[in-house]
Amino acid sequence: MDTIEEEKIRVISHGGREGTICIEGFSKDNMEKMLAAMNAGAYFVKAEKGKLIAIPVWEELPKPTEDIVMTPFWRRNTEVFQPEIFDEYEHSPEKGYSPSISISSICGYNYSEENYKYTAEQLESFGFTCLRSRRGADAKFWEIWHLPGLWQAKGVFAANINRGRDDKEKLRIALEFLRHKVSFGSLDVSSQRLAMVRPE
Repeated sequence: MDTIEEEKIRVISHGGREGTICIEGFSKDNMEKMLAAMNAGAYFVKAEKGKLIAIPVWEELPKPTEDIVMTPFWRRNTEVFQPEIFDEYEHSPEKGYSPSISISSICGYNYSEENYKYTAEQLESFGFTCLRSRRGADAKFWEIWHLPGLWQAKGVFAANINRGRDDKEKLRIALEFLRHKVSFGSLDVSSQRLAMVRPE
């Protein structure tokens, strides 16, 4: 529940043929919540004494460290944690351990429900996994399609990559394949810089 002291919400006009209601006096934060309530059904809202009260419709997603199911993947730091920097790969990311690929804004400027479904199914068949953020106060979230390494590639994507003679060529083939087969806004390639090692 949120109340903002600076607010003074009031109806300034209503009625007419269009059935319109004009409301003013929202704080910036609660303006987003009001829009999220109207456009996405994200909040139950009411005004009391000029202040907006917004109650989320959906429960907040648990933080990764609080989600028991995620525990094996989110370990606490221990004294055995010892990062190593792989300086030899600093200027040659393609030589790092099986670089990962992240794609955001699938469909780019050609978004439609049909295009999204087609592209998402494509990426899943290639071995990518969809990672989504928690829902924000505006009821929106973002997503990234992630391939943790070229070893995770599947189907026709993997068949094309495996034509490469070495890791550098395999990455080049992977990027050319995705550039021509998938519609997206941006694509990032990352290689390992730090890693946990066993104590001597």
